[in-house]
Amino acid sequence: MNMAYKKLILVYFLLLLLSPSGVVAIDHSTYVIGGNIKSAGFVDRVNFASFDYMYVMAAPNWNDVDFTYSQESIDSVLVDGFHYPSENGVELVPYFIEKAHKNGTKVLLSFAGEGFREKVEDLGQRKKFISFMVSFIQKYGYDGIEIDWESDLDLRLHADFIADIRKKLDELQDKESKRKYLTTALHSWQVYNKDLASRLEENIDWINIMTYDMGGGIWGYKATHNTPLNQMEKELKNWNVFDRKKLNIGFANYGFIYEGIQPGQEVKEKLNNYGRYISYNEFLPLLSKGWVAEYDEPAQVNYYYSPDRSQFVTMENKETITIKNKWVKEEGYRGIFWWEFSYDMIAPANSGDKIGHHLIDVIRKQ
Repeated sequence: MNMAYKKLILVYFLLLLLSPSGVVAIDHSTYVIGGNIKSAGFVDRVNFASFDYMYVMAAPNWNDVDFTYSQESIDSVLVDGFHYPSENGVELVPYFIEKAHKNGTKVLLSFAGEGFREKVEDLGQRKKFISFMVSFIQKYGYDGIEIDWESDLDLRLHADFIADIRKKLDELQDKESKRKYLTTALHSWQVYNKDLASRLEENIDWINIMTYDMGGGIWGYKATHNTPLNQMEKELKNWNVFDRKKLNIGFANYGFIYEGIQPGQEVKEKLNNYGRYISYNEFLPLLSKGWVAEYDEPAQVNYYYSPDRSQFVTMENKETITIKNKWVKEEGYRGIFWWEFSYDMIAPANSGDKIGHHLIDVIRKQ
C-alpha cells in the first residue's frame, strides 16, 4: 500500500468522525417520561433518528414491593404480571421500542425513585432486585438499564450495585449476543476519588451528569440560574478523575419562574413558596407579553424579567444552548442528554409529520 493511499484512508476515517460542521460528532440522547407515551399516533410522530439513545422512565412500581419475598413471587408481580397501557391491543411502550429500533435508536429503561438504599444495602434483596430488572428488560427488548438513584445516595454502595448489575447484564448479553448498556445519572456536585471513579468506570458504559437544577430550584433558599456554564465548569473539574468519553452533559429545556424575589436574593422560606418549574413551551408565550432577556456574561445564560420586574425566569434559549454545545465538543465529552423530551416539543402541523423541538432540534443539527 503506497503512502498516498494510506493518507487517503486516514482522511476518510477522519471524515467519518466529523460532523458536517467539521466538529467531532457526539452522542445525543434524551429522557422520556413513560406516562407521556399515550398513543400509537404519538409514537409514529416521534423523530427517533434525532437520538442515539433514549432513557424511558417506564419501570413498574418496584418501590412498594417487598424484596424479602422469593424471586418467583417478585417476578410474578413485576415481570410476568406487568403489562404496559395498550391501544387496540398493542402495548404502547413496546411499540415505542420497536419503532426506535427500526430507526437505529437504542432504548434503555430508567429505574428512578425512592427505595434504592433499602434494596441495595441488603445483599439478598440486591440480588433479587437486579434479577428482576434484567428479566424485565429482557421481556420487553430494552437495550439496557439506566440507574437514577438520587435521594440518600451512597457513592460506594452505588458503585457496588452497578458492578453487580454489570455482571448480570453480561450473562444476558452472552445469551443474546447483543450488547446490553448500563448507565447512571449523577448530580454534578458529586465528588469521586480516583479509586472509586475507576471502580465505577470499569462497569459503566457512561454517566449522565445532571448539570441542571443548579440554582436553588424550589428546594433551596436562593434563586439563581438553572444551568450556568461557569458553575458547570467549576463543578466538572471534580469529574476529571473520569475519562471524558464516559461522561455526558445534561441540557435542560425547562427552567424556573419566580415571583416576589430577585435573582440571588436569599429567603428564609424554601423557594417553592416563590416559584415553580416551567417548561420551555410554557415560557415561550411570555416573550410576546413584554418579558425581556438580560444576559449574564459569566454564566453565559439569561434571566428573563416581566415588564414590572416582579417576576423572573431562568431559562436557556437557542443561543445559550448553542454555546454549551460548542463547549461540550471542545472539552471532549462523550455527548449530551436532555431533560426532557416533551418540554420543548412542537406538535406537527400535519398528521404525517414528525414532532419537532425548539431547542433539541437546534443542537441535533449542529
